[in-house]
Amino acid sequence: MLKSEVSAERLHAAVRRRAPRIATSVVRDEEFTRVSVTYRDAGPLHIGWDGSSYTWHNGPDRGTSLGTDPDKAADLIATTLRGSPR
Repeated sequence: MLKSEVSAERLHAAVRRRAPRIATSVVRDEEFTRVSVTYRDAGPLHIGWDGSSYTWHNGPDRGTSLGTDPDKAADLIATTLRGSPR
């Protein structure tokens, strides 16, 4: 697996653990691997690994870094989508 795939899998697992109400999936295409998240009417939003941190790939926060720790990134995703971090 490539680094972006491993990072996406880690973030996917963290979102499922820390914000179980958020629908999440790993999306693989020819360009890159990313995590897609949806909560109620928010989303789908995409987060990917840019080589140094998790980063929003679309939506109002596009280009904003979520840091390197998948658990902290999952908490920020939950907050952004107005989901419960736990």
